[in-house]
Amino acid sequence: MNCEDLMNMESIRKGMKLIAGEKGIDRTIRWIYFADCVQCLSADFNVAELIHGEELVIITNESLTENDSRLIDMIRVMQEKNIAALAVNEGQISKGLASYCNEVELPLFELSVSLHLIDLSQIVCKALVEEESFTNSRERILSTILYSDNLNVEELLEQANYLGINLSGKYRCFLLQLHQREKLPNDTSRMDEGYMMEMRGNIKKMVKKEFRSHGLERLMVLPQLDSVIGLIPGEFFSHDLLQIILEKIIGRVESSYHIDVKAGIGTSYEYIEDFRKSYQEAKNTLAISKISADEKKVYFYEKLGIYSLIAQISNGKFLDDYVESRIGELIKADQMQEGGLCETLETYLAHNCNANAAAEYLFIHRNTMRYRMDKIKRILDDDINDMEVFLELKLAFAIKRYRENRAADDSSGAVR
Repeated sequence: MNCEDLMNMESIRKGMKLIAGEKGIDRTIRWIYFADCVQCLSADFNVAELIHGEELVIITNESLTENDSRLIDMIRVMQEKNIAALAVNEGQISKGLASYCNEVELPLFELSVSLHLIDLSQIVCKALVEEESFTNSRERILSTILYSDNLNVEELLEQANYLGINLSGKYRCFLLQLHQREKLPNDTSRMDEGYMMEMRGNIKKMVKKEFRSHGLERLMVLPQLDSVIGLIPGEFFSHDLLQIILEKIIGRVESSYHIDVKAGIGTSYEYIEDFRKSYQEAKNTLAISKISADEKKVYFYEKLGIYSLIAQISNGKFLDDYVESRIGELIKADQMQEGGLCETLETYLAHNCNANAAAEYLFIHRNTMRYRMDKIKRILDDDINDMEVFLELKLAFAIKRYRENRAADDSSGAVR
């Protein structure tokens, strides 16, 4: 629930009025905090100790609201802990307080005397508990769709409709893959589980918030150990818009948590039984993205071309045998310390068989390049410049990288 949802609740709409901070109306509300306690009145009390973030802070004590400077100082401390909004009794809001809330884009509500605080607390807390329950139920449905072998489609459709999600029509999966950087800020060598849980929860909120700003009110999101999965209407977002949305989310996540994030997007499917295919495609897209030399953050399965065919081949031995048949002797030569022959050939192919360009890219002398290419041609015993051979070798290197990356992912995991 965010501040706009709060304003639109029928049971309290007439008792609350937005006075300032309208630009922050999309802030998420997690709970309520009443800042009228005896401790809060003490000059040496640190209110930050009681704030955890995303609270709707309610202040009605005139001993606080009459002292503008002290009140704003206290709210400034709360603002640093990312509170959601501020609610103050009518007649107790000064121009200075309203001006500060506008400045920091903190929603400031005026409470009518007709709205009793006990009623406000009960209504908001009940709504938050129900929302959390609905969120957990949506996660369970998405988990069932993605991981269960025997789906009761009618039951899933009924459950989703009850939770406000219509699963008829085309849907696609996206996957945000989280990777810990080698060096973390403040010399942190590893992230503890509590930090990881908080991070995944906050990323889920970022995802929901961004999609909501583009008209998708209810989004099915499922945080995993090292990823976040989303299921979205396939025809609701164009490729261009979806790329913009995911790039914005990735930018915020990377900036906030100093991790590397990539997004893979699967194809749209009409039937629930096929949504799992879209998820698998999103996973395969990220695996194949590691083959690419570009620095893109968002990858679509539909745009992978020949690499999408590689991902659909589940027989690993078949792929390995293909690599062995095309460049196996070259790999063995490198293992026997012949030196960089695979890298040299792959670079040569990437530069369209231009030896000079490949030598420049590898920072080696042209004579060295010529020597290596002569050795490669002897080992392969084939015409590298022949178009058919050229394509076979390109494919072999692509499969080699794909298999190596899949093996690395299976053995390591992304964020730990």
